[in-house]
Amino acid sequence: MNEPQPVTLPHGANLSCDTCQNELFESYQWKLQTTGMTFFGLDWANRDATCFVCTTCRRIHWFHL
Repeated sequence: MNEPQPVTLPHGANLSCDTCQNELFESYQWKLQTTGMTFFGLDWANRDATCFVCTTCRRIHWFHL
């Protein structure tokens, strides 16, 4: 697991959780699955999303950065 830390978004603002206003997040890269690509066995070609998980309420904030 990674160390929780504040997140600065590309436009310069700090991310705060929409639910609890916490500003510490764990960062993950997750694959965006699509039915069509899975059907053809091309899951590896799907895009990745950067996800920040709030350390207080566990809400997931998804970004395609």
